[in-house]
Amino acid sequence: MLVDTLPSKKKLETHASLKVSRMKPVIKPSRPHKHAGYHELIFLFDGAGSHTIGDQRFEVVPPSGFYLGPDQIHCWDFSRIPSGFVLMFKESALASYMQSQQVLFNLPNQFKIKDQEILLALLEQFYEAYKQGASDGILYAFLNLILVQTQEFGEQPDHAASSFSEQFLNYKALVNEQFKETKNTEAYARQLNISIKQLQKICKTAVNASPTEVLKERMIIEAKNLLLYSNKNVSEIALELNFSDASNFIKFFKTHSNLTPLEFRGKKLV
Repeated sequence: MLVDTLPSKKKLETHASLKVSRMKPVIKPSRPHKHAGYHELIFLFDGAGSHTIGDQRFEVVPPSGFYLGPDQIHCWDFSRIPSGFVLMFKESALASYMQSQQVLFNLPNQFKIKDQEILLALLEQFYEAYKQGASDGILYAFLNLILVQTQEFGEQPDHAASSFSEQFLNYKALVNEQFKETKNTEAYARQLNISIKQLQKICKTAVNASPTEVLKERMIIEAKNLLLYSNKNVSEIALELNFSDASNFIKFFKTHSNLTPLEFRGKKLV
Protein backbone atom coordinates (compact mmCIF):
# COMPACT_ATOMS: atom_id res chain seq x y z
CA MET A 1 0.00 0.00 0.00
CA LEU A 2 1.45 3.35 -1.07
CA VAL A 3 0.93 6.37 1.17
CA ASP A 4 1.74 10.08 1.14
CA THR A 5 4.22 9.75 3.99
CA LEU A 6 6.16 6.77 5.27
CA PRO A 7 4.47 5.39 8.42
CA SER A 8 6.51 5.47 11.61
CA LYS A 9 5.83 3.33 14.67
CA LYS A 10 7.04 4.52 18.05
CA LYS A 11 7.35 1.45 20.27
CA LEU A 12 10.01 2.99 22.50
CA GLU A 13 8.80 5.72 24.85
CA THR A 14 10.48 9.12 24.53
CA HIS A 15 12.01 8.94 28.01
CA ALA A 16 13.14 5.33 27.63
CA SER A 17 16.43 4.19 26.11
CA LEU A 18 15.70 0.45 25.94
CA LYS A 19 12.83 -2.03 25.64
CA VAL A 20 12.78 -5.84 25.60
CA SER A 21 9.77 -7.84 24.43
CA ARG A 22 8.81 -11.24 23.10
CA MET A 23 7.93 -11.55 19.43
CA LYS A 24 4.16 -11.41 19.02
CA PRO A 25 2.77 -14.89 18.17
CA VAL A 26 0.83 -13.73 15.11
CA ILE A 27 1.24 -14.31 11.38
CA LYS A 28 -0.74 -11.32 10.08
CA PRO A 29 1.42 -9.46 7.51
CA SER A 30 2.60 -6.04 8.68
CA ARG A 31 2.58 -2.94 6.52
CA PRO A 32 5.91 -1.29 5.65
CA HIS A 33 6.89 1.07 8.45
CA LYS A 34 9.91 2.45 10.26
CA HIS A 35 10.92 2.93 13.88
CA ALA A 36 12.22 6.45 14.31
CA GLY A 37 15.26 7.17 16.43
CA TYR A 38 16.30 3.78 17.72
CA HIS A 39 17.97 0.50 16.79
CA GLU A 40 16.17 -2.83 16.72
CA LEU A 41 17.51 -6.37 17.07
CA ILE A 42 15.21 -9.33 16.44
CA PHE A 43 16.20 -12.86 17.43
CA LEU A 44 13.94 -15.59 16.00
CA PHE A 45 14.04 -19.19 17.19
CA ASP A 46 10.91 -20.37 15.38
CA GLY A 47 8.70 -19.17 12.54
CA ALA A 48 8.80 -18.98 8.76
CA GLY A 49 8.03 -16.44 6.05
CA SER A 50 9.81 -13.33 4.86
CA HIS A 51 11.18 -10.07 6.23
CA THR A 52 11.61 -7.12 3.88
CA ILE A 53 14.10 -4.43 4.92
CA GLY A 54 14.31 -1.48 2.57
CA ASP A 55 14.42 -3.01 -0.91
CA GLN A 56 15.81 -6.38 0.26
CA ARG A 57 13.65 -9.42 0.96
CA PHE A 58 15.00 -12.03 3.39
CA GLU A 59 13.65 -15.50 4.09
CA VAL A 60 12.95 -16.20 7.76
CA VAL A 61 14.92 -19.35 8.57
CA PRO A 62 15.35 -19.74 12.35
CA PRO A 63 17.47 -19.60 14.30
CA SER A 64 18.34 -16.24 12.81
CA GLY A 65 18.57 -12.58 13.68
CA PHE A 66 17.77 -9.28 12.04
CA TYR A 67 19.24 -5.82 12.65
CA LEU A 68 17.46 -2.57 11.82
CA GLY A 69 19.15 0.80 12.11
CA PRO A 70 17.20 3.96 12.97
CA ASP A 71 14.52 4.80 10.38
CA GLN A 72 15.00 1.67 8.26
CA ILE A 73 11.75 0.62 6.56
CA HIS A 74 10.66 -2.98 7.08
CA CYS A 75 7.68 -5.34 7.09
CA TRP A 76 6.95 -8.95 8.01
CA ASP A 77 5.02 -11.67 6.18
CA PHE A 78 5.01 -14.79 8.35
CA SER A 79 3.69 -18.18 7.22
CA ARG A 80 4.35 -19.80 10.62
CA ILE A 81 3.92 -18.22 14.04
CA PRO A 82 7.24 -16.68 15.16
CA SER A 83 8.94 -17.10 18.50
CA GLY A 84 11.78 -14.95 19.73
CA PHE A 85 12.76 -11.60 21.22
CA VAL A 86 12.83 -7.98 20.08
CA LEU A 87 15.35 -5.51 21.53
CA MET A 88 14.80 -1.81 20.91
CA PHE A 89 17.39 0.67 22.12
CA LYS A 90 18.85 4.11 21.60
CA GLU A 91 22.57 4.63 21.10
CA SER A 92 22.78 6.20 24.56
CA ALA A 93 22.30 2.71 26.02
CA LEU A 94 25.73 1.78 24.66
CA ALA A 95 27.56 4.96 25.64
CA SER A 96 29.92 3.03 27.94
CA TYR A 97 30.40 0.05 25.62
CA MET A 98 32.68 0.92 22.74
CA GLN A 99 32.99 -2.65 21.47
CA SER A 100 29.21 -3.01 21.20
CA GLN A 101 28.95 0.26 19.29
CA GLN A 102 31.39 -1.17 16.78
CA VAL A 103 29.46 -4.44 16.56
CA LEU A 104 26.34 -2.51 15.56
CA PHE A 105 27.70 -1.05 12.36
CA ASN A 106 29.32 -4.35 11.40
CA LEU A 107 26.11 -6.36 11.75
CA PRO A 108 24.33 -7.20 8.50
CA ASN A 109 20.55 -6.84 8.27
CA GLN A 110 20.22 -10.62 8.56
CA PHE A 111 22.54 -13.01 10.36
CA LYS A 112 22.51 -16.68 11.31
CA ILE A 113 22.43 -17.43 15.03
CA LYS A 114 25.18 -19.66 16.37
CA ASP A 115 25.31 -21.11 19.89
CA GLN A 116 21.53 -20.95 20.06
CA GLU A 117 21.23 -22.32 23.60
CA ILE A 118 23.65 -19.77 25.08
CA LEU A 119 22.01 -16.82 23.33
CA LEU A 120 18.47 -17.95 24.15
CA ALA A 121 19.33 -18.35 27.85
CA LEU A 122 20.89 -14.88 27.89
CA LEU A 123 17.83 -13.35 26.20
CA GLU A 124 15.50 -15.04 28.69
CA GLN A 125 17.50 -13.57 31.59
CA PHE A 126 17.52 -10.14 29.92
CA TYR A 127 13.75 -10.25 29.42
CA GLU A 128 13.10 -11.26 33.04
CA ALA A 129 15.41 -8.51 34.32
CA TYR A 130 13.56 -5.97 32.17
CA LYS A 131 10.15 -7.15 33.41
CA GLN A 132 11.32 -6.97 37.03
CA GLY A 133 12.39 -3.34 36.59
CA ALA A 134 16.15 -3.82 36.84
CA SER A 135 18.32 -0.71 36.84
CA ASP A 136 19.51 0.84 33.59
CA GLY A 137 23.06 -0.21 34.43
CA ILE A 138 22.08 -3.88 34.62
CA LEU A 139 19.96 -3.71 31.47
CA TYR A 140 22.72 -1.94 29.52
CA ALA A 141 25.17 -4.62 30.66
CA PHE A 142 22.82 -7.33 29.38
CA LEU A 143 22.51 -5.53 26.04
CA ASN A 144 26.29 -5.31 25.81
CA LEU A 145 26.67 -9.05 26.53
CA ILE A 146 24.18 -9.92 23.82
CA LEU A 147 25.87 -7.69 21.26
CA VAL A 148 29.25 -9.18 22.11
CA GLN A 149 27.69 -12.63 21.70
CA THR A 150 26.36 -11.69 18.25
CA GLN A 151 29.68 -10.14 17.20
CA GLU A 152 30.81 -13.33 15.49
CA PHE A 153 27.67 -13.26 13.31
CA GLY A 154 28.85 -10.15 11.50
CA GLU A 155 32.15 -8.87 10.17
CA GLN A 156 34.83 -8.84 12.84
CA PRO A 157 35.88 -5.31 13.83
CA ASP A 158 39.53 -4.54 14.38
CA HIS A 159 41.07 -2.64 17.26
CA ALA A 160 41.69 0.52 15.25
CA ALA A 161 38.07 0.66 14.12
CA SER A 162 36.83 0.26 17.68
CA SER A 163 38.75 3.33 18.80
CA PHE A 164 36.81 5.46 16.33
CA SER A 165 33.37 3.90 16.82
CA GLU A 166 31.90 6.60 19.08
CA GLN A 167 32.95 9.42 16.75
CA PHE A 168 31.64 7.55 13.73
CA LEU A 169 28.30 6.91 15.42
CA ASN A 170 28.09 10.60 16.29
CA TYR A 171 28.63 11.42 12.62
CA LYS A 172 26.01 8.89 11.52
CA ALA A 173 23.54 10.30 14.05
CA LEU A 174 24.02 13.81 12.64
CA VAL A 175 23.66 12.52 9.09
CA ASN A 176 20.46 10.72 10.01
CA GLU A 177 19.03 13.95 11.45
CA GLN A 178 20.24 16.39 8.80
CA PHE A 179 20.90 14.57 5.51
CA LYS A 180 17.98 16.25 3.75
CA GLU A 181 19.20 19.75 4.58
CA THR A 182 22.97 19.42 5.07
CA LYS A 183 24.95 17.92 2.21
CA ASN A 184 28.35 19.44 3.02
CA THR A 185 30.54 17.06 5.03
CA GLU A 186 32.64 19.94 6.33
CA ALA A 187 29.52 21.25 8.08
CA TYR A 188 29.22 17.94 9.92
CA ALA A 189 32.90 18.04 10.87
CA ARG A 190 32.40 21.51 12.38
CA GLN A 191 29.47 20.26 14.45
CA LEU A 192 31.64 17.42 15.73
CA ASN A 193 34.48 19.86 16.52
CA ILE A 194 36.93 17.96 14.33
CA SER A 195 38.65 18.68 11.03
CA ILE A 196 37.42 17.23 7.75
CA LYS A 197 40.64 15.19 7.59
CA GLN A 198 39.85 13.67 10.98
CA LEU A 199 36.33 12.85 9.84
CA GLN A 200 37.71 11.21 6.71
CA LYS A 201 40.04 9.05 8.83
CA ILE A 202 37.21 8.10 11.21
CA CYS A 203 34.95 6.95 8.37
CA LYS A 204 37.77 5.19 6.54
CA THR A 205 38.79 3.28 9.67
CA ALA A 206 35.24 2.43 10.72
CA VAL A 207 33.60 1.39 7.46
CA ASN A 208 36.23 1.90 4.74
CA ALA A 209 34.24 4.74 3.18
CA SER A 210 34.52 8.50 2.90
CA PRO A 211 32.21 10.89 4.82
CA THR A 212 30.58 11.77 1.49
CA GLU A 213 29.90 8.10 0.72
CA VAL A 214 28.27 7.63 4.13
CA LEU A 215 26.08 10.68 3.51
CA LYS A 216 25.12 9.60 -0.01
CA GLU A 217 24.28 6.09 1.18
CA ARG A 218 21.77 7.56 3.65
CA MET A 219 20.24 9.69 0.89
CA ILE A 220 19.90 6.67 -1.40
CA ILE A 221 18.24 4.63 1.36
CA GLU A 222 15.66 7.37 1.90
CA ALA A 223 15.10 7.79 -1.83
CA LYS A 224 14.47 4.05 -2.23
CA ASN A 225 12.10 4.06 0.74
CA LEU A 226 10.09 6.90 -0.77
CA LEU A 227 10.00 5.24 -4.18
CA LEU A 228 8.86 1.91 -2.75
CA TYR A 229 6.54 2.91 0.05
CA SER A 230 5.04 6.29 -0.86
CA ASN A 231 2.99 7.49 -3.81
CA LYS A 232 5.12 10.61 -4.28
CA ASN A 233 6.28 11.24 -7.83
CA VAL A 234 9.93 11.79 -8.73
CA SER A 235 9.66 15.59 -8.58
CA GLU A 236 8.10 15.45 -5.11
CA ILE A 237 10.81 13.10 -3.86
CA ALA A 238 13.50 15.35 -5.32
CA LEU A 239 11.93 18.29 -3.47
CA GLU A 240 11.70 16.37 -0.19
CA LEU A 241 15.38 15.42 -0.43
CA ASN A 242 16.31 19.03 -1.23
CA PHE A 243 17.61 18.54 -4.77
CA SER A 244 17.50 21.67 -6.91
CA ASP A 245 15.36 19.88 -9.50
CA ALA A 246 14.18 16.43 -10.54
CA SER A 247 16.87 16.00 -13.20
CA ASN A 248 19.66 16.35 -10.63
CA PHE A 249 17.95 13.81 -8.39
CA ILE A 250 17.52 11.37 -11.29
CA LYS A 251 21.20 11.71 -12.19
CA PHE A 252 22.25 11.20 -8.56
CA PHE A 253 20.01 8.15 -8.14
CA LYS A 254 21.12 6.49 -11.36
CA THR A 255 24.79 7.05 -10.54
CA HIS A 256 24.42 5.17 -7.26
CA SER A 257 21.90 2.47 -8.20
CA ASN A 258 22.40 1.98 -11.97
CA LEU A 259 18.67 2.58 -12.45
CA THR A 260 16.53 5.67 -12.84
CA PRO A 261 14.05 6.24 -10.00
CA LEU A 262 11.14 5.07 -12.16
CA GLU A 263 13.05 2.01 -13.34
CA PHE A 264 13.79 1.14 -9.71
CA ARG A 265 10.17 1.65 -8.65
CA GLY A 266 8.84 -0.38 -11.57
CA LYS A 267 11.29 -3.23 -11.04
CA LYS A 268 10.59 -3.56 -7.32
CA LEU A 269 6.80 -3.24 -7.55
CA VAL A 270 6.37 -5.90 -10.24
